[in-house]
Amino acid sequence: MAKKKKVFKSAALSQANRSREQRLRENLIQVVNGQSRLLNRPEDLYEMLADGLDDIETFKDPREQLELLAWTLRADFIAFKADTDEEKEGWDALFYDAGTFFVELASQYTDKDYVADLVHDLALRHVGGEGRSVVFLSVEEFLPKERAQTLLAELLDAVTEVDQGNREDILDAICDMADSIKDATIFAKAALLKDPDKSNATLIDIANAQFMAGNLELAKQWLGDVRNPGAEDEEAFLDLQAAIADREGRKSDCIKMAHALYEKFPKVVNLGRLCAFVSAQEATSLLQEYARFRSGNGLEMDFMQLLVSLKAYTVLEEYLDMFEKELTVQDAQDLNEISDALEKDGQKALAQRIRDWTVEEPEEAEGFDNRDS
Repeated sequence: MAKKKKVFKSAALSQANRSREQRLRENLIQVVNGQSRLLNRPEDLYEMLADGLDDIETFKDPREQLELLAWTLRADFIAFKADTDEEKEGWDALFYDAGTFFVELASQYTDKDYVADLVHDLALRHVGGEGRSVVFLSVEEFLPKERAQTLLAELLDAVTEVDQGNREDILDAICDMADSIKDATIFAKAALLKDPDKSNATLIDIANAQFMAGNLELAKQWLGDVRNPGAEDEEAFLDLQAAIADREGRKSDCIKMAHALYEKFPKVVNLGRLCAFVSAQEATSLLQEYARFRSGNGLEMDFMQLLVSLKAYTVLEEYLDMFEKELTVQDAQDLNEISDALEKDGQKALAQRIRDWTVEEPEEAEGFDNRDS
């Protein structure tokens, strides 16, 4: 009998024979399982994950793309290990890109059961990361409502039957998905499992879910159980009261609530809501008052964006008279978007005024004014 030839196993050769998809999958699994040496080298780990996203984009099999994106999203716990807020923002942005990529592919992929299984796995292992939250909040975009409801029922069963160490994170995932498909009943079940004592915040969240689902009477019932809301609870409470009054056509009540909301919490977002309910003349007066007395110690980008959205161009000019030089330290992309919107609406001179002070690298910029040159 002929002797068998000895076969020497080479790790390097074995690795070389693997496809790019296989190598990426193995790297991601090692990261998720805490076995990768890159976990001690965050810069190299970031580069590997970012390059992995680029590679996934070039792969041809959408099923495999979705699987690899799901493995990438399961690594979003890394963001919590960042040493600085800036580093965490970088990680969150990376996983946000992975989440939006997943949503885009999943919306086109026809095997919805496979997609639901991937989301089920992401939810059961959720640890509060930003990346997979993008997926949960967008589930209506890629799963039929009935299939999503089945998925949520399965997750509710799992979280009640098994003592999960990440129970609250799973319930957050369920709430996000229920919010996405506007299923107020499932939202309430998950919210009350997380907070059986029914805090004001939970009651307001459930009332808001009912409102978004179009159940105004149930929204008012849940809101009626709120007692002495304080701080952020009061802001959400008043905001929802105003929205319900608006939906029911009670204009005077709506304006009253919106005024109370803005006076107690003078934020740009609350100002915008109030301006949407009052007359054009009163809205202009409110905007001018905010620009002069409530705009803090400098230019606020979100206020500029509000002025553009409301077409309050006279107020915007007055605002720039006060804070024009501060445009040099604002994000160039945000300013360019404002300028583009102004030009599209025929406000070319105002757009050019902003462009004259827009620079691509704010930290190195110095104020200049070439309008008189």
